[in-house]
Amino acid sequence: MIVAFSLLLVLLCYSYLFFPFILAVLRPFLSRPRVQDRVEPYVSIVLSAFNEESVIRQKIDNSLNLDYPADRLEILVSSDGSTDRTNEIISSIEDQRIRFYPFLQRSGKTSCLNKMVPAAKGEIILFTDANSILPSSVLKNIVRNFSDQEVGLVTGWTRYGSPSGTEGAVGGYARYERMLKELESDIGSCVGADGAIFAIRKELYRTLRDDDINDFIIPLSIIRQRKRVVLDPDVYCFEEATQSTDDEYKRQVRITARTLLAIRRNMDMLNPLEFGMFSFFVFSHKVMRFLTPIIFWGVYLFNVFLFRRCLLFKMIFLGENIFLMSALAGNFPRLRNRFLKFSNMLMTTFLAQCSGWIRTLKGSDDTTWTPQR
Repeated sequence: MIVAFSLLLVLLCYSYLFFPFILAVLRPFLSRPRVQDRVEPYVSIVLSAFNEESVIRQKIDNSLNLDYPADRLEILVSSDGSTDRTNEIISSIEDQRIRFYPFLQRSGKTSCLNKMVPAAKGEIILFTDANSILPSSVLKNIVRNFSDQEVGLVTGWTRYGSPSGTEGAVGGYARYERMLKELESDIGSCVGADGAIFAIRKELYRTLRDDDINDFIIPLSIIRQRKRVVLDPDVYCFEEATQSTDDEYKRQVRITARTLLAIRRNMDMLNPLEFGMFSFFVFSHKVMRFLTPIIFWGVYLFNVFLFRRCLLFKMIFLGENIFLMSALAGNFPRLRNRFLKFSNMLMTTFLAQCSGWIRTLKGSDDTTWTPQR
């Protein structure tokens, strides 16, 4: 029992602690530098909206005012069966660079992308979300990476909060993910993209299934075509952090279920003989990450039986319960501090991932989404 407990404890820490440490050790020996030159290819910004009347005008205005040659930019916007004023707002904006696709029947974001990308004129396709605000220089920072012919996809990261605001626990997690993907990129290719801001060479786009999670499947497709997927830390967008724990929970359940489905459909990418270090990255970053909440409860259960053995087990058990109580206290706004918020966010993620496993095993459909705004 002690051996099993020790093994589970190591596995619990693996994805979040040991894996980044391994990457940091490997980077000086396996680093693959990439070229970044000033280029100005034609860029198509592609976004799909559903009931985004509160943010869609700001998003389109933001995209139109980016620091990039106007004759080298177009914006493709779809409305995925919106029932609010989204269509009316988009139609009222007069600019020749906007191409509007008002789909009447909801089919999901990925289906909308499949319809828009083939019609795009750009050499580079930038995928973004309706509630993501882009810095003025973002396109120039993105396209410079495509001067390297090995690069097929460039992802950025999300800064939670307004451009002048502060980041909370979700923002801290985003910075952690940025660090992890940056390490992976330096060695080869990072796992997945940030759905709010990533770009690809149009020629590499392959039609997706309607229930595919595009910001994970598209990067996998790029890797299959022997191109690199990299994160540029200077490429980012701003989003308001989700205010409701319930909203964040639902979002994480959906992400987990769709990512697990994607992993199941692409199990061959875990073969290191075919995909080398990238297989190790997928296993460590995704597979072990989604197993972590299950391992946590296994560690807790073993700890209950080992509690009386020695002081070390008592201390570990105490730490686990402090974490659980902190996560619970994080639900009460008056008690919240940074540690309580972080504990609450992490436990929310753990519970959501467990629910995501259940949804995956039940074969539930997560093709469409409803913005929590």
